[in-house]
Amino acid sequence: MTTPRIHPVARYADARAAISFLERAFGFTPRAVFDGPNGSVAHAELAFGTGTIGLSSAGPVDPANVWTTVREGVYVAIPDPDQHHARSRAAGARIERPLQDMDYGSREYTARDTDGRLWSFGTYAMSDGEGVPVFVPEIRCGDGNKALDFLSGAFGLERGLEVRDSAGRLVHAEMWLGSSPIFVGSDHEDWRGRSQCTQVYVDDPDAHASRAEAAGAEILAPVKDTPWGARGYLAQDPERFLWSFSTYRPKR
Repeated sequence: MTTPRIHPVARYADARAAISFLERAFGFTPRAVFDGPNGSVAHAELAFGTGTIGLSSAGPVDPANVWTTVREGVYVAIPDPDQHHARSRAAGARIERPLQDMDYGSREYTARDTDGRLWSFGTYAMSDGEGVPVFVPEIRCGDGNKALDFLSGAFGLERGLEVRDSAGRLVHAEMWLGSSPIFVGSDHEDWRGRSQCTQVYVDDPDAHASRAEAAGAEILAPVKDTPWGARGYLAQDPERFLWSFSTYRPKR
């Protein structure tokens, strides 16, 4: 049975160079790389600790595949996509790719959230290890409260920690599917207008930042202690995807 797990996914202009960089700079380990046409990467899985991320090559827009129109999104492994699809439709989610059996053995569908971000839900399980995930997608939403209601009602995510400012504006929220979390928040100045970041748990962010910077990662926010007792930094890779490495680990 597929264990529920939430994964960040990204599409790179040069996926093979990205795999090499992520291995060299961040210490990720390529676990699976499936070749696509003309030297592209159809799908790759990179591991770090107990977690796995998915990436692939960006290419020409294919009207039959909505994922070719975006750079990043969220994939959720679930045991019963038929039931989940019915729930999403009933809640008014915009279904972009109908429920179908894929040629790689998964049964899945794709929908959009309140900010237009793509989510796919399917039975394909990436090669995670046992234990708490170390990769956590973080998404920024125009209306955080609306997003929480939608993600709970349509996608079945359970609400956890919610932090708001004095005006009631959502600053940070944690939602869960089984033991797998996702972070939801409002605009963040360090993100420079982008709407998704991958949070990664590391034991020693100072040493990790030194390695990343030496390998060519751009440090957007240096290593520092946070008000909630963690320590971490924010970086971007050569194709400007955002990565946050921190000692913070969410709890149910």
